[in-house]
Amino acid sequence: MNDTVKPSAPATDQPETPLLPARAAVIRLALDSLTYDPAFTPRSGTAKNHVHDLARALRNCGDLDPIKVWAEPGTGKLIILDGRHRIAAYRFNRVFDIPAIIFQGERKDARLEAAKDNAKTTFPWTTAECTQYAWGLVIEAGASKRQIVQASTVSTSTVGAMRKRWAELSKAGTTPSGNWWRDRNGNKPEGQPEDDSDAAKQARIAWLLKSLKETEKAFKAEFDRRPTPEEFGLSWRGGLGQPRFKAAMSGGCLYDEDEFSDNPEQHPLVQPKESGNEDF
Repeated sequence: MNDTVKPSAPATDQPETPLLPARAAVIRLALDSLTYDPAFTPRSGTAKNHVHDLARALRNCGDLDPIKVWAEPGTGKLIILDGRHRIAAYRFNRVFDIPAIIFQGERKDARLEAAKDNAKTTFPWTTAECTQYAWGLVIEAGASKRQIVQASTVSTSTVGAMRKRWAELSKAGTTPSGNWWRDRNGNKPEGQPEDDSDAAKQARIAWLLKSLKETEKAFKAEFDRRPTPEEFGLSWRGGLGQPRFKAAMSGGCLYDEDEFSDNPEQHPLVQPKESGNEDF
């Protein structure tokens, strides 16, 4: 799923330190047993979008790659060397028993191991890219639902809906464009009605504006004040979902994500924690 770019190792006159064996044993560890030490990573936090992508993959495909921890000699502390985003994704999904590899060695060697892993640059697919990839697999046929889920990380229900749509197109003798967002709506933009004249569009906008004013009036009667922009924004985002909210705020120009893939971790009102030992 992810492209990984690993920088070339700098020249050195020191022999390389053997770090992990080629086939290190994978065990399961409790999240609460892990310790974060900033000396082992230059990153100050986690990227929410990446955590959400990993949480989706975890929910749809099972365990992520094992994290890597160092067993500190003397104290026995399990210090995280690599995998803060994966840990945040597990915590987000309320999974508290995770796969891990334990590195044994001195502190210097552990820091070298952590640097080796954190030097990698990953480019995870977006939700839109994952969904489009899944649609391509459905059109090509031959892959099982499980295989498509594993390859694209979209949900099983999304793949089921895609298969149903593909059957409808095949029965009608329609050749799909290959673009899921067009094919699922018969080449119409999402939500576009049959009558899309300027007059009809303005009438719908006027109706929404009237409803909005009535909502604001009811809010003021209930709470004795007008709603703040933040309250408006969070309520719209919660009601519309992140992709449609982004599209609405841009005048419809950013509808480039798949709201159909039922990814609850994208919900804007639920975010991974970012404080203390919980933000790995």
